[in-house]
Amino acid sequence: ERDSKHRRLKMALTLTVKLLSGEVHSVVCTPDQTVWDFKTQLGRQTGVAPYQQKLASSNGAHLDLQDTAPLASYGLRSGDTLLLVVTSEESIPVLLRNANNRTSTYHVLPSDTVARFRDRIRVQEGIQDHQFWLTYGSQTLEDGRKLSHYNICPGATGT
Repeated sequence: ERDSKHRRLKMALTLTVKLLSGEVHSVVCTPDQTVWDFKTQLGRQTGVAPYQQKLASSNGAHLDLQDTAPLASYGLRSGDTLLLVVTSEESIPVLLRNANNRTSTYHVLPSDTVARFRDRIRVQEGIQDHQFWLTYGSQTLEDGRKLSHYNICPGATGT
């Protein structure tokens, strides 16, 4: 176990993130981390929701880092700088797989409540409220919470 911990520490990257305001953050991450996971981690430091973050490499080689890609795919090295642009809230695509294994795409706002999303599903799928529940990962989505509470990655599949 000590060896695997040592390898993880050795593989750790420290990236600098600059906002247009001049604010600078240092983030320790790993190359296998997805951009989305990095944005989530960065959001805890900056207070900016991952949905509102657009990341670009400071050398201009990568203008919009894709959420599902691992950081390693961009060739980032410890000490590199990323630029963070804060955007207004935009709808994100969420895939929903039903009990018949049919997948539908819904465009939702991260600030939408689960209850509002369920209402849309009821209408589109033609089902009653008691006939379904929503899960993402291993979590059951609660009506009173916002979708952003569950940190749903754009393009992710829920059931």
